[in-house]
Amino acid sequence: MIKRLLIITRHRLNENNGGANGSKGFIRCFSSLFEDCSVIYPEFEDADRFIPSKYKHFPCLDTRSRIRKGLDCYRGELSPMASFTKAHLSKHHYDVIVIDHSFIAARLIKAVKTTSATIITIHHNVERDYLHDNRKEYSPLFRWPYIHFAMKAERDCLQLSDLNLTVTEHDAEEFKSWYPEKRVYNWGNFEYMPIPDKIFAAKDKKKTFIITGSLCFIQSLQPILEFIRRYWPIVKEKHPDATLTIAGRNPAKELFKECAKDTTITIVPNPKDMAALVSQAEYYICPINAGSGRKLRVIDGLKQGLPVMCHEVSMSGYESMIPANCLFTYHDENTFNIALNRMLSTAPSPDTVYQTYQANFSTEAGVNRLRSILEQEKIL
Repeated sequence: MIKRLLIITRHRLNENNGGANGSKGFIRCFSSLFEDCSVIYPEFEDADRFIPSKYKHFPCLDTRSRIRKGLDCYRGELSPMASFTKAHLSKHHYDVIVIDHSFIAARLIKAVKTTSATIITIHHNVERDYLHDNRKEYSPLFRWPYIHFAMKAERDCLQLSDLNLTVTEHDAEEFKSWYPEKRVYNWGNFEYMPIPDKIFAAKDKKKTFIITGSLCFIQSLQPILEFIRRYWPIVKEKHPDATLTIAGRNPAKELFKECAKDTTITIVPNPKDMAALVSQAEYYICPINAGSGRKLRVIDGLKQGLPVMCHEVSMSGYESMIPANCLFTYHDENTFNIALNRMLSTAPSPDTVYQTYQANFSTEAGVNRLRSILEQEKIL
């Protein structure tokens, strides 16, 4: 029997950010394992570029006024996806329904549960931790209902889904500690496009480091400022000729002010070609020290064959890179000093870093892990 699959995603798949790129990979992997596929998604132009041709498209357009959105937030209607999906399910039947990000399940998961479908939820992070770390990003008027209903949706998905998938082992273990009886697996994350073979030219050994990412987002900005103040002096003490490039979207004034104090640091706002910029460096730094889920910016470095130094919080999802000396972690000045010495003395060639990344984070690797989980749970 051919099983009918529906994926409901909250992300605009034409955007280039961690959530959207992760969802593109998830959608592609499921299409490799199911023949009859449908997807509900926030409407955007040129959807055919980002959704495999196997899928039937059901775009959801948000036509609500700002006043209606505000009122809906207090009712737990955090997006238009719930009402749209309920109406859709009244006319269509599916064997497997995938909720891509628990956020959209507010006022939806119980309705999905009344169908005969097997329910799978993909958790992009631990919502409780993510919302806590970024609570200042939300308007004070809507912060309480937004956080309350998003966390409730996460708990409901964990309890009512037949299978829960996470992108890191840390998140899986966290959820298992809440609900030991539930079926939770670490699926991981991966590229949504094929990873081509690549050969790297030799570089001059200049001790060049780079940090990338959104430079205005609180969860990103504060750790970068902390790195500049606490950890960059350790690098300069050992290697006075070292330089640091910080590149990303919309740098905050506070970051410009801090970096102006140090001539070894350069800020590149909104680079047109991030990959080309990263490829000029020798080492990649990810100082993010809060939140959950996988920090996709680490991929910026690995894709260019750079060994990565990251705060231990940012290690989640990349554990497989550690034994090959492609990734090094720290949590304070002492461990940073040790990790820095190890990275500078043992990091492999760019070709080896890239090949290790290719083996662990290709779409094929994601499909194989998903197939194994679904077969174990007798969903395939």
